[in-house]
Amino acid sequence: MEKYMNYFRYTIKNKETGKNLKEWLQSFNLAKNKINYLIDNKCIMINDEIVYKREFILKENDEITIDVSNYEQIDYLPLRYNLDIIYEDDYILIVNKPSGVLIYPENKELSNTMANYIAYYYTKTNQNKTIRHVHRLDTDTTGCLVYAKDIITHSYLSNLFENSNVKKEYNAIVCGIIEKSGKIDTPIGRNRHNNLMITSPNGLKALTLYKPLKHIDGNTLLNVEIKTGRTHQIRVHMASIKHPLLGDVMYGKKDEYNRVMLHCSHIGFIHPVYKYWVDFFAEIPQDMKYIIGDNNEFIK
Repeated sequence: MEKYMNYFRYTIKNKETGKNLKEWLQSFNLAKNKINYLIDNKCIMINDEIVYKREFILKENDEITIDVSNYEQIDYLPLRYNLDIIYEDDYILIVNKPSGVLIYPENKELSNTMANYIAYYYTKTNQNKTIRHVHRLDTDTTGCLVYAKDIITHSYLSNLFENSNVKKEYNAIVCGIIEKSGKIDTPIGRNRHNNLMITSPNGLKALTLYKPLKHIDGNTLLNVEIKTGRTHQIRVHMASIKHPLLGDVMYGKKDEYNRVMLHCSHIGFIHPVYKYWVDFFAEIPQDMKYIIGDNNEFIK
């Protein structure tokens, strides 16, 4: 089989002048073993010349090309699906995830997941890329989902998400009327009795900001921003103030809705290569639009 070549390309910025090659690679949070592999196997070219010295000093406008082909192959069974693509470039892919779909298969018998859909898209577009999601959305949750197209971008973005250097906003429809904006600054941990997530002083720090946008038949449409990324954070926090999400039988109560009414509407971060802030928005799904009604000017 013909080997597909995969390259990570980067132009050194002014503020990076004076860094050596190893320091620059470390700025992407790349693991030591990967840095060593790329350098020792002559995978890195600077201005069209192979560089194998870690101490090589970089200067503005140096053109770096890294061959990452040995880390790249489509690793899930492709399954035909028409993705809703929000944005794509050589480094990242942002899609609007539908409801009811897992991020990746829990076992080899499953194939109807986002990983399989992305594999199909990469195959169709001749991109031999490993499927790398940067963050997760629950099965029910719709909206912005970020994929990295190479190991360097993935290391960089994963570090941003892990350290909460990303803006993440959601639309949520919750039970009851909320009149004012507020914040919930309560740690979240796992209940050792039933494995659900709970607010707990022994848990991890979790901060959620919410703002009411519209009241709907005794319920409230919220804009929610999470400053941390704990499992089920929005669902647990809203339930803790007696406003569980519609459709949330796990943390709320059984109702007429067949899924949790939660949508990741906005994600923003500093681009790994262009080094400026980028924002991505996902249109709210039809089932939530139906509940909200015809007047949707509240939604981004």
